[in-house]
Formats: sequence, structure tokens, C-alpha cells
Amino acid sequence: MITQVRSQLTVRSRWVLVSALAGLGLACFWLLTASTAGASTAKVAGVGAVYTQTNDQAANSVVVFNRFANGKLVKRQSVSTGGKGSAQAVGCGPGCPILDSQTAVVVSDNGRLVFAVNAGSNTVTSFRETPAGLKRVSQVASGGSMPESLALWGNLLYVLNVATENANATTGNIYGYRVSPSGKLTPLGSSRTLANAAPPDHSADARAIGFKRNGKVIVVTEIAGGFMGTAGPPGRIDTFVVGANGKAGPAVSHPSAQPFPFGFEFDNRGHLIVSSILNPADPTTIGGVATYSVSNSGVVTPLDAKSSSGILPCWVVVTNDGRHVYVVNTGAGHPAPVTWFSLSKSGVLTPRSPAAGSLPGEFARTDAALSRDSKYLYVLAPQVGPGAPSHVDAYQLRANGSMKLIGSTPAGANLGKGATGLAAR
Repeated sequence: MITQVRSQLTVRSRWVLVSALAGLGLACFWLLTASTAGASTAKVAGVGAVYTQTNDQAANSVVVFNRFANGKLVKRQSVSTGGKGSAQAVGCGPGCPILDSQTAVVVSDNGRLVFAVNAGSNTVTSFRETPAGLKRVSQVASGGSMPESLALWGNLLYVLNVATENANATTGNIYGYRVSPSGKLTPLGSSRTLANAAPPDHSADARAIGFKRNGKVIVVTEIAGGFMGTAGPPGRIDTFVVGANGKAGPAVSHPSAQPFPFGFEFDNRGHLIVSSILNPADPTTIGGVATYSVSNSGVVTPLDAKSSSGILPCWVVVTNDGRHVYVVNTGAGHPAPVTWFSLSKSGVLTPRSPAAGSLPGEFARTDAALSRDSKYLYVLAPQVGPGAPSHVDAYQLRANGSMKLIGSTPAGANLGKGATGLAAR
């Protein structure tokens, strides 16, 4: 059983080695232009911003785009995190330049603070928006090994360290901080191990961490949880109840309704929407999307499950009103559509069309983020091998939830080959 599962995960770890992506014929209506020479000194402008990180293994940086009312992005600056990115033996195989996770970069609700992981130096960096642009505030230890995902609620920040080898034989931990109004991070004294072990090659470590929207529960998806003898499909969902002091209780592990759970987001009614790989042994398998209820005591109950209508669904976002869900199907040499679902008040998914297909030259697409008003959707297309330089695709969301492509950031934005994480305000 273990040998078979590890074989499956080895296939998953090489998804970008499949073949070059054929163009789907979608054209940009306009390019999002920026002056590279002035990017580092540009001041804050527009109505919001979009953030990603280079994940550079020598010197990681957060790249900032000003966002305008028409959805247009113009590069503002690139700011060093003071830490290092990391290659990872997942995604596109050993040495993959991206992090295969959700929420490697997050922004506060008030738009003033930004946080990013440094997976190569086991640190987390905080930033503060100022009239002159984004400024680094502090860099602190992540409390574990290979920090990949962040969860922010109010003045609480938790980081998921996916490769921590725990004394109780589990893999991975979460670690908490208190956040000051200026962005300074102070350890909360809250560290909890994940509930299960992952295969030792780290090809199937945990993928994402997030708060329930009321801040009472933290969730982590363990893509490989349950491989070591637990009955049922592979994959577990861990919950940690958060106390009044902000500290997380011990992990409680729940089986996932679909195999290999990956990214997720909560809606405004407390429903958890999770993307699922289903079968990493077959790179042409269509993935899935499942919904769950999560009680304030951390109990996870499956509600609905549907096809993702694409290959390797990994990233999920939900509109503010909870009516629409968008799932990025990574593709990896196959078409990488962003699929769209309506979400009922009871957590039932209804597939909608048309999907937003990948663009010519895109080998894979990964992270996604919605503008603060849920009027624009941004999707990251990193350069992980063949294909175009890393860039961000922009979509306008119509009133009925459908997507209209409005452009992509140009090659001159210099996001690096390993662009990872996407956050918007």
C-alpha cells in the first residue's frame, strides 16, 4: 500500500515535465504595462494592490503591483524579504522553483500589512504599506522547517511549516504570532504538530492553512494524511480550535471526502471549499472540488462534491458574497482552465460555464486572488520550465459571476521563474 502510494506521489511530483502547453487562442485585450526603470521607486497609486513573491533561492522579494479601478495592474516595486526562497521536490520535480502551496503571501483586511514566507531560510517577513510604498518591518523564525502557507485573522498570524519532523513521528507544524498595528511579529507561544506523517520524500507535504472567517478554527489540508494505515481515501483535514488567547488547540484529523485535498477557502457562511487532485498517478485525471461544514468546535462534515472539470485543481477563491467559487486547474502541459461554480447557502456547488482557459505559452497556472470588492480575479502563471515568463492574468468578473479576460502583466515585470503566492486588496 505504502509503495503504491509513494509511486503515485512521485508521478504527482513531476507534473511540469509532461509537455509544452498548446495555446488556446485567447488574446489579451490590453497589456498591463510598467516602467522597469522606475518600478523600485514608484509611489502608492490606484485603488488597491496585488502582491506576489519571487521565491528566489538566493534572495527572495515581494513584487507589488498597483491595482486600478478598471482592474489594470502596473508594477510599483520589488522589496527584499531579507530571506530566501526554496526549490521543492514537488510540482515540477526535484528542484521545482515554486512552492506548491496556497497563501504563501497574505495581506491584512485593512490593506496596510503584508506577510510572506521564506521557505529557504525558515522565516516569515512582515511589511507595511506607507505613502512611499511597501516597507519591510521584520523577519522572524517560522518555528519549524519549510514554511509555505500563512493564515491571518485580525492580529493573529499562523504559518504552516510543512517539513518539520516531529518527535511524535508526524510531519509538519503550525506556529503562531501576534501582529502589532505596525506589522511587528511577536511569537504567541503556540506551536502545534499536524496529525499525520507524510511520505519521507516530501512530495506530499501539507498544502495550505487558513482561518474560518470568525477566527475560531484553523484548518490545514494534509494531502498525504492517512497513507500510513488509516482506512479510507488518502487525505485528511486537520482542525485546530483557537482559544480566547489566540493559541491553537491540538490537531484533530478528519477524512476528506475526495482523495488528495489541496487548496481551500471558507465562504461567508462557514463552508469550507476544497480542491482535490483525486489521482496523481494519472496526469490526465480530472480533479474534484468538495464542500464541508466546519463547526466552531472543529468538526468537519462533508456536504457536496463535484468534478473540477480540469487537471490538477489546486487553488480556490470565493467571492465576498459567497455566491461564486473559482478553482485554478494547474494543467502542467495540459489546458489549465479556471473553472467557475455557483455556491448555494447550504454549500451545494453548481458548475457554470464558460471556464477561463489558459493562454498561449502558459505551461501551468497556480495561485489566485480576488480584488477586495470581488470584481476582479487575478491568476498567477509562473515560469516553471518551458513557456512564457512568470506573469499575472487578470479577469473582470461580471455580475453573474462569469469571467472576462482583460490582460496579463508583461515579461518586463520580472517576477522570476519561481513566482509563488498571490494576494490582492
